[in-house]
Amino acid sequence: MFNFLLAAAEKAAPAAQAAGQAAGQAGQQTQTNPMGMLILMTGAFILMFYLMSRSNKKQQQKREEMLDSIVKGTEVMLASGIYGKVSAVQDKILTVEIADRVFVKVNRAGIHDVIVPEEQKTAEGEKKEEKSDK
Repeated sequence: MFNFLLAAAEKAAPAAQAAGQAAGQAGQQTQTNPMGMLILMTGAFILMFYLMSRSNKKQQQKREEMLDSIVKGTEVMLASGIYGKVSAVQDKILTVEIADRVFVKVNRAGIHDVIVPEEQKTAEGEKKEEKSDK
């Protein structure tokens, strides 16, 4: 019986070896091209960078519009969190009244936000609703 198993193993060995070589060749054919993967990853990186810079550009433009809209009497919040009312506007320097007869000179970049009165917010909301209905 042992001789029979040995003979069967000798006959099966060349067939198994041939099958292993065929599988190895098939494996080589299905490998991905590393250059193609590099190109794909580079394209994804460029797309992601473009979308991020576009978003940043929109935010920066919105902030510049906000800072340009500041006039005398505008209520603002400074970057330090102090609220006040603009009493004088020069080129890049704003004079902000933070309490009764307490004035602070602030660089325009030090303004964090413009405080919009509630009645103006509701009026703007109604205008947006009218535009969306059209």
